[in-house]
Amino acid sequence: MTPAEELHAVAAFLRELAERATHENRPRWTTGHTLGSRTPVVVDDQEQPSVLIETYAARLEAVNRYVAAMDPAVGTALADWLEAEANRTQRRPPGWRTPDAQALAVARAITQHTPKEAL
Repeated sequence: MTPAEELHAVAAFLRELAERATHENRPRWTTGHTLGSRTPVVVDDQEQPSVLIETYAARLEAVNRYVAAMDPAVGTALADWLEAEANRTQRRPPGWRTPDAQALAVARAITQHTPKEAL
């Protein structure tokens, strides 16, 4: 697999994850509390959440903030960036088809613990 193909594959994988994690057209997540939660949660809507992630420990609030920061909207933006870099790489002349090192590092970090058959 060429680096450009790798970027395309990871972009498609990430885009699919972001789409599947988005419910009721709500790609943005925030931290907060719901009426039934005893600890901080990550939700896609404070009033009527369809996504609710709870850490069960107030001291893990930083985990919630991180999960909310990396919501499906961010996943889609990352997928768009990786796809654009893959396309730029493929348009370069042979011998110059090395993708941006940071884009490749992000793609490989995403797939580090992902089974290859999932891509």
